[in-house]
Formats: sequence, structure tokens, C-alpha cells
Amino acid sequence: MKKTVVLPFLALSLFASDEYIPVSELSHSKKQEYNFISKTNINEEIETKTYTAVSQESDDVIEPLEKDEIKETKVNISENIKEKKEVIPNTKVENKTFVKEYKKENILKDEVKYSDNSFSKDFSVTPKLTYAYLITDITATERINAEDKESVLIPEITVSYKNHNLKAEGFETKSYFDKVLITGSDLETTVNWYKFYYMYSINKINFGIAYNKFNLDWKNVDFNSTSKDKEEFISLELNMKNSNDILQVEYGVSYGKNNNISYSYEYYLNLGYKLLKNDSLILSAGYRNRTIENDFIEDDKEYKAEFEGPTISLTGTF
Repeated sequence: MKKTVVLPFLALSLFASDEYIPVSELSHSKKQEYNFISKTNINEEIETKTYTAVSQESDDVIEPLEKDEIKETKVNISENIKEKKEVIPNTKVENKTFVKEYKKENILKDEVKYSDNSFSKDFSVTPKLTYAYLITDITATERINAEDKESVLIPEITVSYKNHNLKAEGFETKSYFDKVLITGSDLETTVNWYKFYYMYSINKINFGIAYNKFNLDWKNVDFNSTSKDKEEFISLELNMKNSNDILQVEYGVSYGKNNNISYSYEYYLNLGYKLLKNDSLILSAGYRNRTIENDFIEDDKEYKAEFEGPTISLTGTF
């Protein structure tokens, strides 16, 4: 009876008071503090809230998922992830192969650029070996011809850097003349002729100067007496070269003198066949004449010496 009296009275006092707050607006902690609800009810309410959601597009309540459904969704998600992994290309492997190919191409390009600008491109060595069937004629009081015709080897080497060329060549030949001296004796001569060139190249034309060292040894066979004539002089040099993929034509002239030499000249012509590409090996045949006239009179040694004949040459460039 007391409860029934107190409760209406309490309700009226609360409604009459300005600080009255409905139970629905109390927080969970306050509800728990005033013993309106228990902790178990709070946990159930939280669980229901976590497992239920209201769709934004409709008012239908989504039921919480069962454990089996959760497992199925996990399996479906994992399968989708695997499918996506299989579909995505292996970009790392493709990038590695692309980088390797790019490096190879650029390394080759760098090597080509390096070789194009390197010292080896502008530098070359050209050895040449010439077999010449030389005929030696000497004119003193009259022209005399040698009894024997000697074949000689003429080595030659050229070192080139860009348009500059250094060349060296030389030969030695011996000749025998029968009953040509005033005394009626035989004459034997030995000739050494060496040349050292500096040539400058413009297109297919080479021009420059050469230092000549000429030695002529005379021997009176019957009396076994000898004499020597040594000359050093500068000559002007000019030669030209024309070629195609197979053939090469080379020709040139030179002219020189000093105080004792009236003149010295040379001319030659060679037609070559390219055995290998890039002028690396050429076989050629031609004709050469080299003449010197000495006006220096000492013991009646005024003469003109002429060396000429066909030639066969083998040339290589490295």
C-alpha cells in the first residue's frame, strides 16, 4: 500500500520539477546507475547494434550474419584476391627485362660513340711490300746498260693520324757493267736509296716533302778500287688515289735537287685489286721510274743513274 502511494507521488513531483528527464533520454551508464537496466542488457544492446545495420536506401533492417555465412564471405573475398593477383601482370619481371634491353641498346650506342670518337679511328698503320724488277742504266760519257737485271724488294710503312702521314721506304740494288771503263775493266755498282716522307691528305690527294739519302758505290773490278758518292736532298712529293669497291688506282710524282744534283725525279702508277673490304688488303701491279743526275765532277764522276721497271705490291691497312 505504501508503494502505491509513494510512486504516484514521486511521479507527480518529478513532473512538477523543472529538472525532470525522461528515462529514454538517459545514458546507459545513468540507467545502470539508477538500476533501470542491468549490464547484460547493455551488452546485448551493443551486440545487436554491431551486428545490425540500417540501409541508407531503405528502412529494412539487415539481419546479422551467421558464422557460416561469415566464413563463406571470407572464402569468397580470398578467392577474389587470388584472381586479382593472377590477373595483375608481373610488372617487376617485365620492367627488369625492359631495363636489360634498354641497357644493352644504350651500351652498344655508347660503344659506337666511343669508337667513333676514339684514337683508333683516326690512327692507322699501312705496311707495303713491293717486288720490283729494276733495270739500272748509268749515263757518263755515254749510256751503259747493266749486264744483269736485279729483282729487289722495297719495304714501305706509313703511319697516319687524321690527315697527317709519315712514311719510310728504301731499297738496295747491285748492277754489273762489262768493259765500260776507259781502262777496259768491268764496273760494279751498289745503290742505296732511302726516303722519309711527311704528307698531308686532302680528300684523295697527298702532298708534302721527303728527305732523300742516296749512296752510290763504284767498284773497278779489275783493279779492285772503290769510290763513293753520297747525296742528301729534299724532294717535293705529290700522289693521288682513286678507288671504288673493287679497284684502286694510285699514281704520283716527285722532284728534288741540291747543289750537286741537277734534278731527281720519280713517277709511278699502280692498279690495285681489293682482296678484302675497307682497303685492308690490296694486291696491285704497276710501273716505277726513279732517276737522279749528278753534275758534281770529281775524278770525272759525272753521271746519270736511272732505275725503272715493273712492280707488284701487297698493301694492308690496320
